[in-house]
Amino acid sequence: MAGVIDSGYRGEIMIVLINHSKENFEIKKGQKIAQMLIQKIESPEIEIVDSLNDNTERGDGGFGHTGLI
Repeated sequence: MAGVIDSGYRGEIMIVLINHSKENFEIKKGQKIAQMLIQKIESPEIEIVDSLNDNTERGDGGFGHTGLI
């Protein structure tokens, strides 16, 4: 499972842990049970324009298109 913690949050960080086995699973103190990925959040300034320039390296190539043959 994944969650997002925004920069304004100041509470305790918790995780959801589910045992899908029929066997009991004991978690010992200090055992690693989760990972955290910290990423920078960009907040670009948005410029509203009437039209876009067609002069780009990729042109109108869609998802996964490099523009190279």
